[in-house]
This record gives sequence, C-alpha cells and structure tokens, in this order.
Amino acid sequence: MDQGTGNNKAGVPQNPSGNAGSYNVKHGNSHVMFGMRLAGRYVIIGACLWMVLLVGAGCDGKGRKAALTEEEIRRYTYAQKPQRPDELIVSGETVTCDDLTAASFDASAQTMPPKEKLMELARQMTLEQFMQVARPQVRQQLNSRIGDVVLYKQARRALGDKADERLDKLAEDKMREFIMEHDGNGAAADAALQEMGMNRARFKEYKKREIVSRYYVLSRFPYNRPITHRELLEYYEKMKQDSFFQAGMVQFRLIDIQIAKVALPEGSDDPLQAARTLAKDLTAKVKAGEDFGELARKYSHDYRSAQGGLWQPRDPDALAAPYDVLAKEAQNMKVGDVAGPIEALGHIFIMKLEQKQEKGYRPLTEVQDRVEERIMVDRRKAALKQLDTEISQQAAAGNTDRFLDYCLERIYRQAHTPTSVP
Repeated sequence: MDQGTGNNKAGVPQNPSGNAGSYNVKHGNSHVMFGMRLAGRYVIIGACLWMVLLVGAGCDGKGRKAALTEEEIRRYTYAQKPQRPDELIVSGETVTCDDLTAASFDASAQTMPPKEKLMELARQMTLEQFMQVARPQVRQQLNSRIGDVVLYKQARRALGDKADERLDKLAEDKMREFIMEHDGNGAAADAALQEMGMNRARFKEYKKREIVSRYYVLSRFPYNRPITHRELLEYYEKMKQDSFFQAGMVQFRLIDIQIAKVALPEGSDDPLQAARTLAKDLTAKVKAGEDFGELARKYSHDYRSAQGGLWQPRDPDALAAPYDVLAKEAQNMKVGDVAGPIEALGHIFIMKLEQKQEKGYRPLTEVQDRVEERIMVDRRKAALKQLDTEISQQAAAGNTDRFLDYCLERIYRQAHTPTSVP
C-alpha cells in the first residue's frame, strides 16, 4: 500500500487475521463472502462488550435499522472517478495497485509478500498466461479491499463521532498488547510492524476499523437473542443422528472357568460338577469382599487373567458366543454389580461390571452447549448473508476490470525490468 498516498488515511492491510475475520466482496458475476471466526459464546460476549464500551448499546437488537435505502446505496458506491489508472475510488477512499499486493497483517517474516510471489510467477510466463493465472488471487485482494472500505464506511457513519475517544483508548490497549506479545520490547514490536509494512499509527487505525466494523455487524444484524426451548429441541433433533449417537459399551472383569480345564478333585470324574463347585465357591468369596482381580488371576482360564480378568471396553453387540450371554446379563446390571455363576457352552462365568453405556442418543441435557453453539453459528451465517447482500449491491457499481488489468500489467512489466525494485 502507498503510505500517505491518496485518500486512504487508514492504511489497513488486506485480509487481516485474528478475531476480526475477513471480508471478501466479489464483483460482477461473483458473490460476497464473509468469514468471521467463531469461538463460541465468548466471541459473542466480547463483541457485545465492545458495543457497550463504544456507545452504551445493548445486544438485544433494539433500534435496528432497515435495509439500505436506494439513496444510501448510491451514496456508498464509487463516488468519484479515479484520477490515475493505478487508483480506484471506493466510497471516497483510494485503493491503489500496491494495496492489492501488500503483505497481510498476519504475514510472518518467513512469508513471501504477495507482490514478490506474483513477480516470480510473472518471470515464468507470457503476459497472457500471467494475466490468466494471477487474476483470481489479485481479484480476491481487490474484493477484500472493497469490502473492508464499504463496511467500515457504513459502520463509521452509523457510529458517528461520539466514540472517537473510546476508540482511541481501545486502539492504545491493542498496541500495548502487541508490544507485550514481543516480550514488552517496543523496538522488537516496531520491527515486526515494519516487516508487515506498518507502523504504530497504522496499526492503531487498523484496530479501530476492526472494532467499528464488528460493532456495526452486531448492531445491524443481532444474532445473540435468547435461545428458546423450541429452538433447542428442533436443532437437537436435526443434529442427534450425526452428532449425538452413541454405540452401546460394556467393560467387565471376568473369571472364566473353562470346564475342560478344571482340575478334578480326588475320586471325581465329573468335570462339570467340579467346575460348578469351584464357581460357587469363588462367587461366595467375591460377595464376601475378596478382591475380584486377584481371584481372576488365580482361577480364571482366560488369557486376561494376568490383567485381573479385565476386558477392554467393547460394543456388547460385538461379543460372540459364548460371551454374548455376558452382554445380555449386563443389560440388567449396574456398575459394580457381580453376576454368576453363568453357564454357557463349556464355560462358567463370574462377571463384575466395570463400565456401561446404553446404545442410543446422548440426551439434550448433556449436549445443550453444543446445540446452542450450532444455533449461534447458523444465526451468524444468516446475519452475514444479509449483510453480504447489502454490500454486494454497493460493490457492484463501477467497473474494476480496467483497474485490475492495469495493476497486473504493471507487475508483469516490473518483473521483466532488470533494474526494477519489487
């Protein structure tokens, strides 16, 4: 961006990252896209707080304006013709070719600025190829710049001059935060700003624009009205299949007495009876308070005996015979209960239930926060879509193709001029 050139006093970089989100206003046959990051209800509360700090406004949407009038649309479109081919006038503010190739506010020192990337691309292509390949990304930069300007102009007009002092204070706070992010080293913070093509004054102006624009979106399109119980139920029904279904789960400890492996007492030739006697004795010991895991280690014939008979959690429907009888038994048990002896296909089981989860949907009481968050996301999308429509009406005026072509051709010429400095 040309510093101190034309009417652009703010010097706001394109596509700023962070809580402000980004605004992309497409021209002609394209559409407008707005992306604002969501951090749940905390972002909403924070933005509302800004409204209160600025003008004492609430978050209930009272005093909301109607859609833009024809006069407002006319007033905020390209108000004057540019005097130079490398300039475009948007709502009375100058956009230059350099604005379209400036580094983003969030660009790190390792990120190549867009102009350098474009010039490197231009050196590898003919002009016609370069125009075709580079046009989409440069168009996106232009759309973003137009959206920033139009939104800010609307917001600043709605807010008036009554919040200037408070805005200055908030911008100063943001500047101090930025310095603290660099360990309180003012020189290091200044160096970081310089790498982004900014200085302290431009940084604070950018932050003021960010605050004002967010205030405007909330005041014009409030979306944090109270959520009704009916809304909660409707969204829960829509979401539960994909988001809140839970498979059944059981986890248990098991003493698995395998009849064929039971040692027969002297004088006995009936392994089933010997197994039943052992199972009965072990059940009595468990109920008397002896440690289930220790008994499993000593008497269970299952290979999990070394882990005290503990099975990993699993879907009860996935238990094959003869262990499927354990799933059926667990249906009527509570965690901590002991069941047995249970006979099944050459086994006698004694089971202690460790965990249990019923198959079905998590109840609304457990997932209400997630449902509310989804409602707020959808409300925000609807509000921004409405704002998109208004701004697209304004951004549709004027022909930006000539300006865009001029900027691309200038980059191409600079890339092929050996003495040029990017």
